Amino acid sequence: MKQAHKDFGDNLAIVYRHFPLRQIHKNAEMSALSAEAAGKQNKFWEMHDMIFENQKNWENDKNAKDIFIGYAKELGLNFEQFKNDLGSKELEQKIEADYQSGVKAGVNHTPTFFLNGKEIQNFRSYDEFKVIVSEAESKNP
Repeated sequence: MKQAHKDFGDNLAIVYRHFPLRQIHKNAEMSALSAEAAGKQNKFWEMHDMIFENQKNWENDKNAKDIFIGYAKELGLNFEQFKNDLGSKELEQKIEADYQSGVKAGVNHTPTFFLNGKEIQNFRSYDEFKVIVSEAESKNP
């Protein structure tokens, strides 16, 4: 998505929504909460990237929360605020609203991409994704 933002700039609005697959990933909810808690300190994408890049380290860990707290420290976040925000009903409700909007849109896997309200399926590389977006851009300048 970073590359897409570079390639398309303001011609492509990237909207991120959480869709934690709670049934198969026991720490998915905590990872979403951690990204949102970091977002309260303007570090959503930094935490998102750290979580994504290190998924093997936390996905089955019994103390994933401690791992995410470590990431928050690495990012220089206000530690107490981060810990408080992890338990925030506001963030839990935001993630649940994202999840429910995904269910309503027919999402059943991650990642799922939509372009102009339609799911993009079966692209195998960024180059294929870029062609799809470029074609849509040329039809809707």
